[in-house]
Amino acid sequence: MAPAKKFMFDTDFSGNSRKAVDEGALDAARAEGFHSGVDQARREADQQTAALLSQLARSCQQLLAQQDARLAAIEEQAAHLAVAAARGLAGAALADKPLVQLLAAARECFGHARQAPHLVVHVHESLVETVEGKLAGLARETGFAGRVVVLGEPDIAPGDGRIEWADGGLAIDSAQRDGAIEAAIRSVFGPAGSSGQGTR
Repeated sequence: MAPAKKFMFDTDFSGNSRKAVDEGALDAARAEGFHSGVDQARREADQQTAALLSQLARSCQQLLAQQDARLAAIEEQAAHLAVAAARGLAGAALADKPLVQLLAAARECFGHARQAPHLVVHVHESLVETVEGKLAGLARETGFAGRVVVLGEPDIAPGDGRIEWADGGLAIDSAQRDGAIEAAIRSVFGPAGSSGQGTR
């Protein structure tokens, strides 16, 4: 007969060692979950930051494009204003002294064509008498001995005119003057000023 074994009263059947193992695994799982959550939150934060930076960059580009468009519009308005002001000043000067340019040109012609037998001046028909009187005085002043003929034409603008002599001639044309004004403005403001040509 086998010897009887003593009953082991010091054996712990409550399962405390298993509970200790389960708590250790649970703590490790918690730590792993926490680190995983932190990593995921960091990735999401990085993605949101990148998206916000991208949106900010697009907004900055749009603002810069709008600013460029506003500056271009301001420059174009300045060019239009400059054209209008130049035309207004030229028109006011012409209204005040319509013959200044023509008489200055005639004085120069009298000096160059002093030996010419005659000089023909074409002006607007309303200015014939006035121009005849002014040119007679200029001819005496400059020593021009030839004959001065003033012809009136309805299609010549007041202030414009043509001076002709045997070997040459010149024209004073307000349309050319306007072109010179616009060319000068374009040289300052660039091509934007050219769109003002049609606005008269």
